[in-house]
This record gives sequence, structure tokens and C-alpha cells, in this order.
Amino acid sequence: MTTYKGTKGNKILTLASDPPTPIAGQVWYNSTTYALKGALTGVGAWASGGNLNTARDLGAGFGIQTAALYTGGETPITGKTETYDGSAWTEVADLNTVRYGPQGFGSTSAGTITGGFVSPATGRTITESYNGTCWSEVADLTTGRFNFGSSIGGTASAGIVFSGLVSGGSDTVNTEEWNGTAWTEKANLSTSRAGDTGNGTSTAALAIAGATSNVTSNVAIVEEYNGSAWTEVADLNTVRRQGGTAGTSTLGLAFGGNPVSPGVLTETYNGTTWTEVADLATARFGGGGGGSQTAAIFAGGGHSTGPGLAAETEEWTLPDTVTKTFDVA
Repeated sequence: MTTYKGTKGNKILTLASDPPTPIAGQVWYNSTTYALKGALTGVGAWASGGNLNTARDLGAGFGIQTAALYTGGETPITGKTETYDGSAWTEVADLNTVRYGPQGFGSTSAGTITGGFVSPATGRTITESYNGTCWSEVADLTTGRFNFGSSIGGTASAGIVFSGLVSGGSDTVNTEEWNGTAWTEKANLSTSRAGDTGNGTSTAALAIAGATSNVTSNVAIVEEYNGSAWTEVADLNTVRRQGGTAGTSTLGLAFGGNPVSPGVLTETYNGTTWTEVADLATARFGGGGGGSQTAAIFAGGGHSTGPGLAAETEEWTLPDTVTKTFDVA
């Protein structure tokens, strides 16, 4: 006769209280509550966090759920910078050059942002470094751009930027790597685009979705970067541009975006396929993301279903397991 132990490798234990860190598939009998319980794989969900002090879209966001940074954007155009401690945003030093549509990478104590819409267009190469107190101009990008992607999980001295709208308004395949001192051109994307998002690091990143043909045709195309070349991998389930992202090139998370229909949609990536999971509470595009596949953040943006800029912050949490009480009646 097949037993539970034979199929799962564990006995059904009798315990006076639930185990603090159960393993998915583990089953036990709680002798205090007289209940048969088990641990199931966790299901992720979004919850409200603290609002930005200044509502805006098309800023640069990076960091982790409990220590994030959001800077620049359109209010109209601004250089405001705010940092998040897991519950509230605090205004810190402004950028030296106001802009919207920049991108960056790093943390709340050491970050780098570059590009963005600046007039005149020569300003779209400007790069600034943050030391936790103030912003300082550093070496310029080779190719100025705005509305592009970056490895938001990189560090202040190691990251890549790619794609975007360049002078004249056309989209690009250009990729550049930052080493803390200078920018170097690297391998081009396979598909030219703008309005895409990125995650990961300078040696393992994803370029996610976006729009081609001067931002007239949304795509679901995803490409993976290994430090030297881009390779197309599985597409998102839903086309979109200007969404948010978090995680790594093998454990990714994509959420929100334009047009309206995918504005709340969230998808997770396991290195092979994308799967739709729980929706955002508020449909938005052009906000700042960050964090991991299990603990992410999405701040600001533009409301997908109505006028106005967003100040909302939502936090994504994916628990390892959830405890369920089984009905044995």
C-alpha cells in the first residue's frame, strides 16, 4: 500500500504548535488546535505602501523594497529625488540636471542615473552619481537617450543601459556598460525599441517588452544579456511598454505598463517561461520598480485608467509557503 511517507518522504508529525518554517508539501497534526495542517507553495500579492511626496511618471527607480530610490520624472520635468525606508518616502538632494525618462542602478547610498529627456538634446548624455547625500556629474554616455532600459539590479559602479529614443526620435539597439568611471559600447540588442524595462546586473540582465517603430507598436519581446551578447528568450504573455520590473535574469518580475489593458498585470519569470500572477491594485505605467521576485516595489507613474500622475506605492510579496488547515470531516 502506498503511504504518505512513501510518496512525500515525510511522516505526518504530531506537534503542539505549527512549525515556524515549514517546507512546501509538509503535513502535520496540531495537537493543540486538533487540526490537520500543511504547507503549500506561496502565492504573491500586492499591498499598499507609502505614497511619494511628489506624484510623477517617467522617473528612474532602483533599490530594494525596504530601501528604494526614485528620481527625476515628469511633473512637469523635475530633478526631485526621494528614498523609501519600507514605509515612507523622504525627499533628499535634487539632481543637478532635471529630466524625465532617465534610467539607473544601485542603492539608496550609492547609485548612478543617466540619460533622460533634457533640452537641448546634448544634455541627454549627462550621468550623475549619488553618494547617499548629493548628486555629482560624472562621465557622459556615448549615445544620449531617454525612455530606455537598464540593469536596475546593478551597482553604482557596474551597470548597463540599452535601447531608448535617441536624437531625432528614433529607437535604438545600442547598449553601453558603466564601470564607475566611463561608458563603453557593448553588443547591440537584437530588436530596436524604446519604453522597455530591464532588471538584473551588468553581466546578467533582461530587456523586457517596450515599443518599436518610434514607439508606435508595442511588443512582448524579451532578451537576455550574458555580459557579452543578447539572446531572445520567452516573450511576455501581454505586450506592453513603460512597465516596472524587479528580480534577476532567471527570477524576474514584470508589472504594469501601457496601454490600459496590461496596466495592472504582473508576470513572473523562472528562466524559461512567464506566468501571470496577482494584479496591481492601481493600473499604472512609467513608475519606478526595484527589488526581487519575492519582495518588489512599484512607485509613481501615470494612471492608466484616468488622468493625473500617480504617487501610489505598491509592495509585492511572495512568501515561500502558506499554511493551510485541511478539512477532514
